[in-house]
Amino acid sequence: MEITTVPVIHVRAILESAIRCGCDGDELLRRAGISKEVLNTNKARVPAETFSLLSEQAAQLLDDEITGFLPSALKPGTFEMMCYACIHCPTLGQFLERGIRFYGLVTDGLTLEIKRKDDKAYYTLTPLYPQYDPTNFLSLVLFGIIHRLSCWLTGQTLSLQSVNFIHARPEHANDYNALFRAPIRFDQGSNSLVFSANFLDMPNIQTEQSLSEFLTIPSASLMGLPDLQNSLVEKIRLMIKVDVAESFPDLELVADKMEMSSATLRRRLRGEGTSYQMIKDDLRRDSAIYYLSRGALSIEQVAENVGFTEATSFYRAFKRWTGVTPRDYIKIDR
Repeated sequence: MEITTVPVIHVRAILESAIRCGCDGDELLRRAGISKEVLNTNKARVPAETFSLLSEQAAQLLDDEITGFLPSALKPGTFEMMCYACIHCPTLGQFLERGIRFYGLVTDGLTLEIKRKDDKAYYTLTPLYPQYDPTNFLSLVLFGIIHRLSCWLTGQTLSLQSVNFIHARPEHANDYNALFRAPIRFDQGSNSLVFSANFLDMPNIQTEQSLSEFLTIPSASLMGLPDLQNSLVEKIRLMIKVDVAESFPDLELVADKMEMSSATLRRRLRGEGTSYQMIKDDLRRDSAIYYLSRGALSIEQVAENVGFTEATSFYRAFKRWTGVTPRDYIKIDR
């Protein structure tokens, strides 16, 4: 089971957009099983499946797949139809180009473009009504979806050379690094994914049958799919996450299994914006949030399940990780 979490600032973005469009925010939170206390600190997070449920509920209530981030709604199923319209394109570049033409027909709220320049490809996204997206959520989530979709289409990791954003560096910028595992640049002239132009010529290995299976994943969840081939962090998570209740292996042992020195491992992790201690803390944090949100275990049992012998130590660590107490995650009337 892959347990991941999403920063609460993305929850607030969906919620505020839905409320702006007329939804009852309290009802939406109740349906998704999110307590108001969790919304009060930027350090808090929710399980990825909870975020996906919130997005789905908002899309259903608004009858809008893009949940109010554009001036006109996109009917639920638009992304699915785009995929079916493009699935027989023989290469990734042709798929992306046809997808851009598709969205040009169904919305005037943004412009998309794919172009080659020298040996690089630039996939750019320009929102034409930024007032509908004050937290710049739309460009982040769409880039995440486009990237994961491209990896799936080709069966290869689409290594990004950089990901550029027009907006200033946000407080939660580390989550951008976690999503793309690539250099992130803010205050740029355009929103763009930059990668080798060779990827545009890679064959599309998928079919309508495999697409029908792929589309069972909610679109809001696509950006959370781990990039196991390209990310050192994900390789380490996969190696050590077997049982977070036990002591994690030492960094030296992990480095030895990955056939590198501990100094090299530390340096490469810094390059991905993290450290071994942060990876361990994130695994325990995500597991704790998952267990608490399901409501089947007591706080003491959750503490034990994520490797704490004393509940008080767990309380302190959880507050440091998320800014709220474990009890705030179980104050939901399910």
